[in-house]
Amino acid sequence: MSTNSYAQNHELFGRFLDLQRRLVADLARHPSLVRSWLESQPPRETEAAAARGASKAWRTARLSAARRRELGALLAGAAEGAAGIAALAGWLLSAVPVCTYFEIAASARPSLPALDPQAGASAGALVGLRERLFLANYGLAKSAARYRSFQDYGDRLSAASSGLLDAIDRYVPGPRAARFGYFATYWIRYRLGRLAQKHGTLVAVPINQYRISRRIDRFLAQRLRHGQPPPSEAEIRAELKLGADACYWHERRPRMVSLHVPASADNQTYTLEHTLRDPAPEPAALLEEGDGAEQLRARLRARLTPSTRVVLARCGGIDSLADAAVDYLSDLRQEGRARLRTRRRPAAGLGS
Repeated sequence: MSTNSYAQNHELFGRFLDLQRRLVADLARHPSLVRSWLESQPPRETEAAAARGASKAWRTARLSAARRRELGALLAGAAEGAAGIAALAGWLLSAVPVCTYFEIAASARPSLPALDPQAGASAGALVGLRERLFLANYGLAKSAARYRSFQDYGDRLSAASSGLLDAIDRYVPGPRAARFGYFATYWIRYRLGRLAQKHGTLVAVPINQYRISRRIDRFLAQRLRHGQPPPSEAEIRAELKLGADACYWHERRPRMVSLHVPASADNQTYTLEHTLRDPAPEPAALLEEGDGAEQLRARLRARLTPSTRVVLARCGGIDSLADAAVDYLSDLRQEGRARLRTRRRPAAGLGS
């Protein structure tokens, strides 16, 4: 951005913050409106999880149980006098983003302008200035979307635009605040990363499991670069401080296989985990005409889990569905027996 763009951003965000102060002051005069919005929110966090830490000090749209209790106390105080209204307005300004103000305003019945014309005018002015800020900084989203190779450009641009709006809703200008372009980059990258996690492969996994798998993959790749042997599950859990379930689901995660990617038996670093961006595998009738069909099936049987083979056999016909199903059931039976033996193992010293 040029110097003029930074100066324009500074001026626009100063006006944007003033409008936010006006709107939250108007909303704080109607605590029943804020309470109705709060009661309509779905539960986000359990009491046990909220008890582990105090309320966060930055703007977030996800209200934890601790923040819900804090907001409930402020709403009760706002009904008593001007001091409580000012405290509620200050909390709304510092704790929740601008998009939450619009949600609270949209929950008004019959409408916010009918309930409070001054608040309706403030909300309308805030929407207009928010759109102007978005258009003034739209180049940040476009430039970030160009530097990503996965997914369609329209999808990447949509995710980057959502990140830009998140940054606009949360940015607070001040003498010690970072420049908006630097602040917005993190939110844009966050939205692009979530797009890759959700839609970068044919099978979507939970975000937390995706992050755990990435940690395990980086740990294994680091050991491989240093020439160290593959670690055991106990070593992975001890080094990364993970539980048994995290490692279990890492091993059971679905793997995408592309038959058009060349593989070499001598290349030990090669994995068959690829996104099927290329055309679908050849049908079984065409594969049987090739001389390497049996070698391909043998390689897949050696490298893939039985559950993955069942999926490929059902969808692509590259393997015998009966053989894959038998191996899959045998694998499940052995796994169940191992878990049953672990549960039935007596504690030390009980038999003496």
